Amino acid sequence: MKTQIVIAAAMLLLSAEGYAQQKQNFQKETKQLQKLYAAYDSNIKKSHKLQKKAGIPPNEFNEQDYKNTMDPVTGLVNFENVVKLRGELKAGKYAPQKELSFISSGSGTSKFNQPWIERGPYSVGGRTRAIMYDPNDPAGKRVFAGGVSGGLWVNQEPSVSTNQWTPINDFWANTSISCITYDPNNPQIFYVGTGECETSDAVGSGIWKTTDGGATWTQIFTIPASYTGTIKNGNFYINSIKVRNNNGVSEIYAGVSGGSVGITFSSGSLGSYQAGLYKSTDGGATFVRNNNLLALNTTTGNPSTVGYAIQQIEIGADNSIWLTTRSSRFSDVDSGGRIFKSTNGNDFTEIYNVGRPGSRVNIGLSKTNPNKAYALMQGYDDPSTANVEEPVRIAKTTDGGTTWVSTNDFSPVITLPNDADNGIPDNDFTRGQSFYDLVIIPDPLNDNIVYTGGIDLFKSTDGAATWTQISKWSNNNNLAALQVPTVHADQHTIIFNPFNNYATNQMLFGNDGGIYFAPNKNSLASTSSIAARNTRYNVTQFYGAVLNPTKTPADEEFLAGAQDNGTQILAGAPLANNFYTSQSYAGGDGMYPEYDDLENYQIDSYVYNNHKIYSIVNNTYVPLITTAANRNLGHFVNEIALDRNKDVFYSYRSGMTLFRTTGINTTPLSLVNTSVTVATAQTGEQISNLKVSPYTTASTTLFVGTNLGRIFKMTDANTASFVSTQLTTPVAGTISDIEFGSTENDIMVTVANYNRTSIFYSTDGGASWQNKEGNLPDMPVRTILMNPDDSNEVIIGTEAGLWATSNFLSSSPTWAQYSTGIGNVRVTSLDYRPATRTVLVSTYGRGAWTSQNSLIALGTSETKHKKLMQVYPNPSRGNAHLRFDESKYKSVDITIFDASGRIVYSKQNLKSDEEFATNLQNGNYILKAENNKQVIFTSIFMVGKKQKAEED
Repeated sequence: MKTQIVIAAAMLLLSAEGYAQQKQNFQKETKQLQKLYAAYDSNIKKSHKLQKKAGIPPNEFNEQDYKNTMDPVTGLVNFENVVKLRGELKAGKYAPQKELSFISSGSGTSKFNQPWIERGPYSVGGRTRAIMYDPNDPAGKRVFAGGVSGGLWVNQEPSVSTNQWTPINDFWANTSISCITYDPNNPQIFYVGTGECETSDAVGSGIWKTTDGGATWTQIFTIPASYTGTIKNGNFYINSIKVRNNNGVSEIYAGVSGGSVGITFSSGSLGSYQAGLYKSTDGGATFVRNNNLLALNTTTGNPSTVGYAIQQIEIGADNSIWLTTRSSRFSDVDSGGRIFKSTNGNDFTEIYNVGRPGSRVNIGLSKTNPNKAYALMQGYDDPSTANVEEPVRIAKTTDGGTTWVSTNDFSPVITLPNDADNGIPDNDFTRGQSFYDLVIIPDPLNDNIVYTGGIDLFKSTDGAATWTQISKWSNNNNLAALQVPTVHADQHTIIFNPFNNYATNQMLFGNDGGIYFAPNKNSLASTSSIAARNTRYNVTQFYGAVLNPTKTPADEEFLAGAQDNGTQILAGAPLANNFYTSQSYAGGDGMYPEYDDLENYQIDSYVYNNHKIYSIVNNTYVPLITTAANRNLGHFVNEIALDRNKDVFYSYRSGMTLFRTTGINTTPLSLVNTSVTVATAQTGEQISNLKVSPYTTASTTLFVGTNLGRIFKMTDANTASFVSTQLTTPVAGTISDIEFGSTENDIMVTVANYNRTSIFYSTDGGASWQNKEGNLPDMPVRTILMNPDDSNEVIIGTEAGLWATSNFLSSSPTWAQYSTGIGNVRVTSLDYRPATRTVLVSTYGRGAWTSQNSLIALGTSETKHKKLMQVYPNPSRGNAHLRFDESKYKSVDITIFDASGRIVYSKQNLKSDEEFATNLQNGNYILKAENNKQVIFTSIFMVGKKQKAEED
């Protein structure tokens, strides 16, 4: 006995020491994270000043995402891990080995080969910078196009509006396509450049090459990631690729730039040391940087060790090479605003300089005159010029760059377009977005005709002396009377169909809305002269999506917030291709949406706290945050939560405070905003996730996660007397999602950071946590969902698609990628509707997808247990019994869900044949029985009791 006591005491001591060590480690990790956040915020402020000077606005989404995913040890984002993972996935390392009922179509086919159904949007599109007509198509119809985060696509004939785009393969789905070209000596060879440096929205993975016309692809020109101080080395942003035929030798030229991806130290950022012009003469096996093109250091006045950041490369009609530059991410490097020219591909001469290091320059060369070119660029404010305030400039040369005329000349002979939108300045048709949307190109058959784009599209027939507007992005103010086609804003690329020496007169335009088509460049005066060609071009970047809890897949409805494509509503019966009909619900950037469980209202979000409620009962559409100044608080993509039962809306405000909005289901609508402090914020702490428990219905129980890894449980959160309790913190990092299993004690938490355990599970309400990382690769995990019918089945949304496990409750789960169709794209949210067993997936680049484990499977479960398990009477009048084999189960826990998936009744330790009283309204429900957290029985449970008024 004494020995046992001594052993027990020793174990308690070891446990206490272990806990103390764990607490000490956590405190150390937290301090390191706070230090990194402080450095990050300081550098971001410096970066914003530099960006403002260069005419580049902040990119707050990427900045916040970087902060959420950074390695808490180094402060860096290890996205090279995801690039490496793509190769392992392609080799089958993480291929599924087991079917999951959670993401099954119920069709009897192989469930893990294709469980996902693409739902749309079917014709919305997304940001597109790369378009190329296939040089191997003798009919001149086939076109390739690339989404900024949606991969590479092909259309057999986009001139036909009903023709669909097809993704090349799933492997491309997480590659940011920035440019595409082919080899004039062998048109079966294409090269695709990746990474978008304009926003740093998606990091690239070098260059991809095909030798069979696009059927198969190989990754080339990758620089292994390493560090020089805090700067990550690599070629992450390939802005332009061109192949020149030099006497039968294919010379490949690649323009590389640095990028920020949220963090911009004053000394530079991603790939800044690798910026420059690279050349290959061996089919891309090796690339050599041109070290004659080194930018000047503004501090020393001498050439730096950094190449010019290349914006665009073009091959002239005489086979000369022209290239333009953009800003360097190094503050002391004079990179932007230049145009260079070379006849031999090695020695380049500067032929134009804006005089602004931050200027981004785009160029359009004449196809018929090697000496003629147009350039569109960010301008330069100079009191000595005619135009002191010069956001943008157009320049033109007719002598190969020796002399230029410009829109900033004292007596200009060329002009800037003037947009009819009176919200767009007369001297800036890009509306402050020249860092982002610039394109200019002359007609290939008549270089006096030139096209340009900023927000809208314009055409000149007199060599840029005057302009005619040929598109409008909306019907705002003066645009309403303008009789031109409506084309999505933010123009990035314009190409002509080269077939038969451009005889077709066809044009394609790439912008933030996808791809647009003009059948005849000579007839652009009608409202239908340019039309969208986004049929199944599903490269939409969704921040989040949510299912209408009252609908079914046969008559579906869900809301999804999209980057620059508003909040989309996808609804109705599935089309023949399984997509749902989509339409714009709200404009601008769409963020997180929400639904009421009784369909009395729905909520959509714009940036920060610009949330709006559409009250169906009141037929009213108004802001949820009633004070206008408060709508600018919170994050760019702002965290929200909705208690559907109590009709209370929560959104992040600042620090550790929330806005709580009540009155959202009143008639008339009477909104009340209250500022609620969850806890005292630690240094650098911000709220990163909000989740309402579905298990507490009499009041709101709100769970709050932070970017330091702290988790709080707020009981009675809908009242002034709420109680906020801190749970045990599993790890120092950004809590990206909080979800529940079969009870409020079963909590799953995901962490978004690289170099951190990403998945934790608690069965005691957050008092202790189990590590569920298993074999999962190092990558951000953004969302998680447990199968309510089988706690061992869990799916997660990651930076590289959908992953799942069938043994979550084991000590070390085995994870596999279940992302067929969806691909390796970033998954931003998961939603589940138990009533129809529908899983909804939103992605940042490949739209929205669903999977449904149909009730056929439920019926099989009932049949299997028919003799041993049954709920009776069924239908009931509210009171019922559950019969099961007592020799196998001493008791069970039951949960009942309504049609919206909300838990409406639960009881633990139910004995066989014991009566339970639900007091539910008439309707169909789903009853689930569990033993030791394993689902052993599911059944439709029908309540058909008479209403009290009728009984009276």
